[in-house]
Amino acid sequence: MTIEVLAEDLEPGDHLELSTEHGPRIIRLTLVEHRTHGIKFMGRNQAGQLYSSGMKYGQLARCVRP
Repeated sequence: MTIEVLAEDLEPGDHLELSTEHGPRIIRLTLVEHRTHGIKFMGRNQAGQLYSSGMKYGQLARCVRP
């Protein structure tokens, strides 16, 4: 099931649907840093590729939950 949560509610271990130039990817977050104007996060997909990006506070993120 896919749900939308606020960026500031993301936590390590969440599965995030991330849009990339190669299409959507689902990554498991390994790091979530809360910064002044938003969050920075890092995670890996099932193949082990590392992704890093960020979001502003108040933005909606698509999380995949079992």
